[in-house]
Amino acid sequence: MKNKKDLLFLRQLGNYFDTFLPEIRQVKEKTVASYADSFAIFFQFLYESKGLQHDRVTYAQLTPALFDEFLLWMKNERGYSAASIRNRMAAISSFLKYASRREMRAVSAYTNADTAELPDLNRTEFPYFTTEEMGILLALPDPDKYLGDRDLVLLSLLYEAGARAQEICDLCVGNIRFGKPTKVKLRGKKGKVREIAISDDVSDLLRYHLKQQWLNGAESKPLPLFSSQTNEHMTTACIRSIVAKYVNMAKEAHPKLFLEKSYSPHSFRHSKAVHMVEAGVNLIYIRNYLGHKSVSSTEIYARVGQNAVNKALTERKIPKLTAAAPKAKTNPCALPDFINRARK
Repeated sequence: MKNKKDLLFLRQLGNYFDTFLPEIRQVKEKTVASYADSFAIFFQFLYESKGLQHDRVTYAQLTPALFDEFLLWMKNERGYSAASIRNRMAAISSFLKYASRREMRAVSAYTNADTAELPDLNRTEFPYFTTEEMGILLALPDPDKYLGDRDLVLLSLLYEAGARAQEICDLCVGNIRFGKPTKVKLRGKKGKVREIAISDDVSDLLRYHLKQQWLNGAESKPLPLFSSQTNEHMTTACIRSIVAKYVNMAKEAHPKLFLEKSYSPHSFRHSKAVHMVEAGVNLIYIRNYLGHKSVSSTEIYARVGQNAVNKALTERKIPKLTAAAPKAKTNPCALPDFINRARK
């Protein structure tokens, strides 16, 4: 029978996945599954390289040398990208930070993981947010705080519509047509107008905004949808300031994410386009959505989006239909039940 001290790591990891993430932090299921995938990969490394099953791992074994080996293993044995390696280590560091606040023996392990030399990212041609980063960013505005409700609606619409900052500034109440779906009329470069269908969630946010700002029934008046802090017409400088405020908050709360040196309101537009490519949306539709004159202007997102597609094909559990050469039978790497549950 194992000593309780030997099972401390596994017991705390189980509490982290079963209670802390879903109930206390209320992390979304997809994020929990991503964290679980990271630990499944880590346990596979420990099994293949050290002969360690998950129930024999202790905090004392999580040394700088071990994390260095893990980083090299992910790069050389698994062929993971720099971004993927950083994400896997971020998940492990997040747990160890949690554990270090509850157990002194976890403090060194957390320090070792948090200070590991991570690979540099290849910068993209433009700064954009991953879907995880965008989810974090849009959850930051607090409607109960001053101007928080305005910021919540503005940032959500900025992303949802793939709009330019100036297009948001020029929006009037009459440019919204509620329905199934709700549509927003944007006036782009050279006065070119396009109508964008938005989700029910963002439509509800717009209804909420109109009610809060006493703008219901003002559809026939040229009233701006958003106003500045001084109740004047919104400017692009004001939107840049709002974006910078929440990006700085996000960087402080998530130092291993939001790694581009600078983001702008246009990063929301870039992000929407990349996420549409990742979802398999046709470039012609994306061109129309963004209001580009030519599809050649939209092709840049296809190149960036394809990186995420390649990552999904190599890392996610997608069935392989081609036969592989049989390998010598070995004992499989067992995973804790709570990891298997979280990955489903």
